[in-house]
Amino acid sequence: MVIVYESKTGFTKKYADMLAAKTSLKIFRVKELSKVNKNEEIIFLGWMKVGKIQGLKKLRKYNVKAVCGSGAGRTAEPNTDVVIARNKVEGLPFFYLRGGCFPLKELKGKDKIMLSMFLKMLKSRKDKDEKIEEAIAIIEYGFDGVKEENLKPVLNWLNVTE
Repeated sequence: MVIVYESKTGFTKKYADMLAAKTSLKIFRVKELSKVNKNEEIIFLGWMKVGKIQGLKKLRKYNVKAVCGSGAGRTAEPNTDVVIARNKVEGLPFFYLRGGCFPLKELKGKDKIMLSMFLKMLKSRKDKDEKIEEAIAIIEYGFDGVKEENLKPVLNWLNVTE
């Protein structure tokens, strides 16, 4: 088994590196997929954008055994069932890993524009609850939720004992 990951800002890469350290599995970025045998069992880690796990499509012809999606929220968004369906990973173990994001002021281009519009929409809501307030703070100030303990369900699935 090997680890394949897609990371844009480094949060998912941190998880891939931690998982490799705990399991001694080889690790590859999606762009290094040509180095992976198509029959090799893969645990895939990718960052999520609107419930879509980035990089996963490129592994469709590979032997993916489990999928991890990372995002800034406390839980998979919109929710785990939608993420599983949206990414067509029914029947595979899916693990959500809380990642993070950089502060809005550090972003550039399309990401900054899209997140700015989303932030404006969140701030204009009349029904702000704790979850929405937290999302606003994460976008404005950034957040790093990467923790080794978040990998426990993945390590249990892999039968790795600490």
